[in-house]
Amino acid sequence: MSKKRTGAVFLALLMCGLASQASAQGPEPKFNSNADDLTKIRSLLEEFRQDIIYKDGYALTKLVLNPNVLFHHTNDQEEVDSARKYNAQFDGIGPSQLDGFAKFLATSKDKIEEKVHNIEIRQDGPLGLVTFNYEFVKG
Repeated sequence: MSKKRTGAVFLALLMCGLASQASAQGPEPKFNSNADDLTKIRSLLEEFRQDIIYKDGYALTKLVLNPNVLFHHTNDQEEVDSARKYNAQFDGIGPSQLDGFAKFLATSKDKIEEKVHNIEIRQDGPLGLVTFNYEFVKG
């Protein structure tokens, strides 16, 4: 096959790949949500914030479905590298830290607050996902 023909075949395959990738992404998903549920989710987030301010670790644990629900800060690369010295399979998250955080709240003498920004709520029927940026303020 000539270089010119090989280039044309390659270009055609590349265009087909890009076209199929674009069609696979499709439109944004539609969520089944309503104003009442979104208000309840916002209220739950405010309750979470107040539990931190009032250092009520027990109340905070009641907001979580069970102790295995992921409750964890985001590890930076240095923390991941350090953990991988002891466990090569460390995935960058590790086990939930809810118990430790609740204990910290209950025993801390410092003023504590969590400032929440850029709240995004995605709710689809009985399922909900809340993501946000936050600042954990101690002292």
